[in-house]
Amino acid sequence: MNAGDSPADDLSPAERRLTQHFELLRARPPLGAPELVPRVIRGVRWQRAIRGPLAFVGAVAAALAEGAGLLLKRPEGRS
Repeated sequence: MNAGDSPADDLSPAERRLTQHFELLRARPPLGAPELVPRVIRGVRWQRAIRGPLAFVGAVAAALAEGAGLLLKRPEGRS
């Protein structure tokens, strides 16, 4: 919300609580660890590298499961 927006009385209880949390963060911002960004980037890179092959393996497994289900399904009208 901007300073010119509605007064604090118009906020819902959740919005009021969120505003309190933001005030705490403004007063004492968390200290960032210098190794955090490189760790996140490394994680993103290896996850991006294996995303394609994992999607392929998942699609093949789903196709095999569907094919097995069709092969093992009883024909209609037979018990």
